[in-house]
Amino acid sequence: MPAHQEAGIPDRTAELAERDYLLRVLATLPPGQRAVLVLRYFDDLSEGQTAQMLGCSVGTVKSQAARALDRLRAAVGGAADDGSARPQAASSEPTYASEVVVND
Repeated sequence: MPAHQEAGIPDRTAELAERDYLLRVLATLPPGQRAVLVLRYFDDLSEGQTAQMLGCSVGTVKSQAARALDRLRAAVGGAADDGSARPQAASSEPTYASEVVVND
C-alpha cells in the first residue's frame, strides 16, 4: 500500500490529472471563446454581464459559448474515444479574460 494511503491521505492523482487536462484543452481555444467560458462558467457572470465585460452583444456571447463548448466536447470526447494524446496548449503564455476584447 502506498505511504500516502497508509497515512490516511486521499489519492487525488486522477482528479488533478483531469483538471490539468481541462486547463490544457481550454488553452487551445481561441482567446474570445476562452474569455466567454471563463466569465460565464468560472466567474459565473450572466450573458449580459459577460457581453458588457467583453464589449460585445449578448448574441456574440451565446454563439462564442456554444462554439467553445462544442470544441471542448469534441476534444474531450475525441481523446477518450480514440486514446489519442491529450492536446497541448496553443501557447505557453496564459490569456486572461480581462485581457481579451471581443468585438461584434
